[in-house]
Amino acid sequence: MTAIFILEFGVVFHSIFIGLTLAVAGEEFNTLYVVLVFHQTFEGLGLGSRLAVTPWPKDKLWTPYLLGFAYALSTPIALAVGLGVRTTYAPGSQTALIVNGLMAHEFMFSPTMRRAKIRVVLSAFGMMCLGAGLMALLGKWA
Repeated sequence: MTAIFILEFGVVFHSIFIGLTLAVAGEEFNTLYVVLVFHQTFEGLGLGSRLAVTPWPKDKLWTPYLLGFAYALSTPIALAVGLGVRTTYAPGSQTALIVNGLMAHEFMFSPTMRRAKIRVVLSAFGMMCLGAGLMALLGKWA
């Protein structure tokens, strides 16, 4: 159960940065918007499928709905905040890059990944690289 809450927190936190980044985008807004629509769609499908297959205790059956609702609100709220702080937030700043890097580090070096077989770790790393490559291709295309 803890893993699903860590996943939810990471995805919501990540979505906040996506909303902020989109809000402060300049000329690249249209390209970034198309890429983020796809990104958020697949991220939502992944999170939703994880929430759907998790066996919830009978007294916590409302939890996946609450978590899904939190995900659905995180990017629009962050977008609104980003529009409000558009002149002071720098998405390429050292602080923003460190926070994003820490989230990637948490994925690759979590206790589950540390105990996983090398094949699982390499597969996860490969999928992460494939996703980054596809997003770069989509960004180039859009």
